[in-house]
Order: sequence, then structure tokens, then C-alpha cells
Amino acid sequence: MMLYHNTVLSFLACIVGVVLGSGETRNTLSYQCATTQLPICFINIIKLENPDEGLHLENVKDKKMLNIKSGRIEALRPNHCESLPRFDKLVIGRVGLKEICFATSFVYVSAEHNNIRKLHVDSADGVTYRVEELRLNDNQLDSVESICKFITLKELHLERNYLTTLNMACFDGMTQLKALRLTSNRLNTITSSNSELHLPALSIFALQNNTLTELDMHKWSLPQLETLALSFNNLTKVLGLEQFQKLFDISLAGNRWQCNELEQMLETLENSGVSPVDGDQDCSAIRNGTICCTYEQQLSEKTLLDEMEKFTMLEQRYDDAETTFANSIKSQIELFENKLQTLKNTHTKGDPIVATEKPELEDDDGKEEDPAAPKCECTCSKERLDKLNASLDTLDSNMKKTDVQLQTLLDNKTQLSYMTTLAKHEFRTAVKRGEHKLKELSSMLEMLREHINQAQKQH
Repeated sequence: MMLYHNTVLSFLACIVGVVLGSGETRNTLSYQCATTQLPICFINIIKLENPDEGLHLENVKDKKMLNIKSGRIEALRPNHCESLPRFDKLVIGRVGLKEICFATSFVYVSAEHNNIRKLHVDSADGVTYRVEELRLNDNQLDSVESICKFITLKELHLERNYLTTLNMACFDGMTQLKALRLTSNRLNTITSSNSELHLPALSIFALQNNTLTELDMHKWSLPQLETLALSFNNLTKVLGLEQFQKLFDISLAGNRWQCNELEQMLETLENSGVSPVDGDQDCSAIRNGTICCTYEQQLSEKTLLDEMEKFTMLEQRYDDAETTFANSIKSQIELFENKLQTLKNTHTKGDPIVATEKPELEDDDGKEEDPAAPKCECTCSKERLDKLNASLDTLDSNMKKTDVQLQTLLDNKTQLSYMTTLAKHEFRTAVKRGEHKLKELSSMLEMLREHINQAQKQH
């Protein structure tokens, strides 16, 4: 009977709301809460398909909670929240909501199973919010940036949204945050832009069903962490588990653990008295306890020999290139010296000297003059001098070209030497890494043999 009474009241509230809406201005819709002694404003159906229209609620005196069951709401924007200052709690059913606003009075907000993509949060410094519990799971959020303003949060539900990356610095300072649930998003990267992260009250951290490959938590201070859900990601390793002294519930199945990393992680957990609460059902690789893992691809002995053979070939090619380079330089120098010697010889020989006798002169006494200078004068033709100048110009040009070629050859030699040194270093590193991997492989094979022997003894 009571249920029937509430249903009738909700229906009447819907009718009254529609009627009141028609009586107001065209840009404002009014709805009236169902008559009840409970401090809850029940509204069964709201239709607010135009976000530019206003929203007005009647009969809200002494009401602390607004519960919208169904209907169609395109968006709740800041102007709509201005008409909801009395409510501490806001619960919205499946109404197709794409945007939601937050009044500073809200302590509890739930808008699950909608299409929310945008949160209207005032980022001004003087505005503070009181939200303690926020349930926005099963929506379309791709960022948590707006949520950073809710420093009083105690519980946050963002399961099944569109998050791909997460900066944990957003939650730094939320000293009361106890549960952070991010299950079934598209998270592939979780980092923190802060050098250290402090979440002193966090006890539940749910990350299962994402696409994480690594998780580094060694700079995170989570002294109250009890539950860590990591199952069904693509995780290969997790760092920092040793610091969580109160951790007792951890799920690890459905990942791509590397056996070495998994073994170290399980040993760390075991030292703290913690064991995974789940396990892999089907394991095509190696099972470590209840969790499946795979080893990194090891370098075989044949692979190492092949790499050494490649190095030998590379070294031979370097020696050949160095010999070719030295011969090229020697050839260029010889060519230059030959050209220079040819020009010197040409300049020394010159054209044949033309000797012209001076006419004999007689002095006033009729005596022949005994000249102190030679009787002949050596001259070169203008044509020959021009030719010699042209040859000198050519020599100068050739010298400049040769300098350029020599510098280029020297540069090539330096670069080739650097590349060879780098290749040698990389090869030595690869050999050392290969030796280490072979040792690990031998150790793992021995462990596998021992495991098989124990299994055979048990049967």
C-alpha cells in the first residue's frame, strides 16, 4: 500500500511539474517534488532536452536530497545548479545526461549509467566543494582533471569510462580518499607529475580490466592500502609493493607477467604474508604458483655466434674502408705534388730568351764605350707572362679544391671511426647480456627439470 502511495505521488509530481512548466516562461521548466515527509525530493520524470532552458523546483522546503528517477536530460549546467542550493545529495537515474554541474552544497552525487563527458566545476580559487562520494561509473569521461577540485572526496567510482591515461597527482592532497575505483577503462599509463604521492587514507585501489603494461608505485605513499586489484591488464611488472605494509588483498591473474619479475614480486609479497587471491585458469606458458608467466626471449648460443660473425664482417668492412681511405688520401697528395712540380718546372724553364744586340755607340772622342753591363737584354713576351699567370691561377684553384677534398675525407674518417667504436660497444654489451640470459635460461631449465622430477615422484 505504501509503495502504491509513493508511486501515485511520483506520478502526480510529474503531472504537476509539466503543468507548472507550461505556466512559467518558455525558457524555464518547473517541477514539484512529490509530497512526502521524507527529506527527499522525488521526481519520477524530467524532460529537459534543451540545455538552454532553465529548471525550477517547487516544494523543496526541508529537502536534503534530490532523486530524479527517469526522463530525458541533455545537460545540467551551472545555471541549473543555481536552483539546487538546498540539496546535499543528488541522485540521477538513466536520463541520457551528457553534462553535469556541481553545487557547492553537494556531498553525495550519483549519476551512473549515463553519457556524461563533461563536468562543470568552477576552477576559481575561492570556490570550495564538499563532495565526499562521487559515483560516475558507466559514463564516457576521458579525463579526471575536473575532479581534482574535490579535495574532500572519500570514495570515487569511475568504472567503465573512457580513461586512457591518469596523472595520480590529481588526487594528491585528498587526505580522506579511501576508495579509488577505475575498473574497466582504457588505461595504459598511470604516472604522477609530483615527485612523491601522498594518499594517507586510500585502502582500495581497483585497476582491473585495463591495458596497463607497467606500474611504478615506489614513490607513492599509501600507508593504509589493503586492496590492490590488478587482474586482467597487460602487466609485465609492478614496482614498489614492498612498502605497502597493510596490503592483504591483491589480484594478479590475466596479465603478461615476466617470470623473473613475477618471482621477485611474489617473494616480496610472501615476505609480507600476502598471497594473490586469484589465479589463471588456462596457462600456456609457465605457472608460478597460481599465476601464469613467460620468460623473455633468450639469446641462444647460435644467435650469439651469428652476432659475433656479423661483428667480424663489420670489422673487416671497417678495415677495408680505412685502407681505401688511406690510399685515396695518398693518391690525392701525390696528384697534388705532381701538379705542383709540373708548374714549378714550367715556370723555371720559361720560353727561350731573345737576345738583341745594342748598337755600338761612340763617344765624342770617337772611342768605343766600354759598357759595364752585358751587351744583351733578356725579355719575355707578354703572351708568355699571361700564360704563366693563368697557370698560377689554376694551381691556386686546384689547391683549394684539394683542401676541400682532404677535409671531407678527414670528416668521413672521423664519422666512420665513431660508428665503428659504437658498434663495438653495442656488440660487447649484447654479448654480456647474452651471457647473462644464457645463465638465467640454464637456471630456469634446471628449475623446470626439478619441478618435473618432483611431479613424477608424486605420481
